[in-house]
Order: sequence, then structure tokens, then C-alpha cells
Amino acid sequence: MSPPTSLTAAISARIAEASFMQTMWVALKICLPITLMTFAIFTRSDIVVNPGWPQILATLLVGIGTCATAVAMFGMLMKNPAADILLRVLLAVVAFVTMFHPDGNMAIVAAAFTLPATIYGVMRHRRIAPLTGAGELQPVN
Repeated sequence: MSPPTSLTAAISARIAEASFMQTMWVALKICLPITLMTFAIFTRSDIVVNPGWPQILATLLVGIGTCATAVAMFGMLMKNPAADILLRVLLAVVAFVTMFHPDGNMAIVAAAFTLPATIYGVMRHRRIAPLTGAGELQPVN
């Protein structure tokens, strides 16, 4: 992590009297989709090179991919841990295809699957692992 973010994690860990390493790990997980976005610019150069509709399409593809990556990292899609991990890995793979595949048509096809899967994943997560009063996620049995 860059110094400002790692410094923030260190201060946050100190205030919360928590482990710096655990706090830093959570910060890394939170920042991973944004970090991936910076590499997606090499594949989707229209984001910064061609203003207009190509830019909007490339931005949508990267946005869908980063949202799906976040759901794959933080979401709980199934109560069964093995099925949950399998679905999250599948979602992450399709999200990576959406962000990084050099063929724009293939990325659009992947995005057509990724966007509904991400929306469904968020709805499923909200039903399976709602927030408790303390703000922590707890699986519903």
C-alpha cells in the first residue's frame, strides 16, 4: 500500500487498539478493486484516450468488473462454504475477463453475465449475511 493508506491503517489500528497487520489486510482488501482499475486502463485505454461513447463503454466495463470483484471478495453468496467459494471465484474470473480481456466484444459478453450476477450477489448477500446491530456481518442460519 502507498504510504498515505498504510499510515491511515496504522493510525486506525492504534485508535481501535487492533492489530496493525489485520487492519492493513482489511485495507488491502478494500483497495484491491481500485488497484485493479489502474491496471485495467492498459486494456481499456479508451477510458483516457478517446472521449465520447468509446470512453463511456470502457468505463462501464471497468466499473462492472471492479464492482463484481468487490462482491467476489466481500460477499457471501451461499450458506454452504464450498459452494460460496466456488461461486465467488467464478464471479471473480468473469469480472477479470470483463476488465482485462483485450477483445472488446468478449468483454461485453462477459459484462452481460457479470452485471446481473453482481446485482444478484449483492441481494443474496444482504439476505444471507445481514448487518447486526454492531455493524458486523453475521450469517443467518
